[in-house]
Amino acid sequence: MFRRNFLLFVFVIFSGISVAQEPVSSPFGDPSQPGTNLHSEILASIENGKQAQPAVNDAIASSLEETATIVDAESKSILAFDLPHAQAFFLEMIESNSLLEVIKVVTEEFPEKAVQTITLGVTLYPDYAQEVYDGAALAGVMSPEDILIAAIQAGANPANVSDATAAGPAAGPDVAVTPLGAGVGAGGTGGGDTTASTN
Repeated sequence: MFRRNFLLFVFVIFSGISVAQEPVSSPFGDPSQPGTNLHSEILASIENGKQAQPAVNDAIASSLEETATIVDAESKSILAFDLPHAQAFFLEMIESNSLLEVIKVVTEEFPEKAVQTITLGVTLYPDYAQEVYDGAALAGVMSPEDILIAAIQAGANPANVSDATAAGPAAGPDVAVTPLGAGVGAGGTGGGDTTASTN
């Protein structure tokens, strides 16, 4: 009796673990998003038996090849800029399949890389910049103004992203974002004329 109950207990535990690690079958976003295409490649590798970490690493490495068309040139650049951070981003994406949740969790886990996380999100999912903003706001690492600046600098359309839907707490002083135009003509001090000379 004890042995049968013990085996049943072990079976239930291992069944729960395998269910918890099983990724979703369809990636977040739509096919026009570079991140969605890369996420699809990762999921295909996992469905073919590869573990999550190697699947993420291999898919990102393949996407960075010169002739690869999985992602565009801008996405290749941001992925290659900090490869371990990009890998952490996609490991979280295969776990949650929610851009807002990925931005929130990765920003909380790596607060010193909050701007990089926002840049990854906006570059890989340009049509979902509002979700990037909202996730960063929920993390509470940066002020709403700094999140907006980082998102716009990463390429977000200012007309499509705002702090109107974000409900994040006030941010601490941990991360600073250089404002647009700072240092141009003003020596980086924030004063003087910020227009560049045409001479």
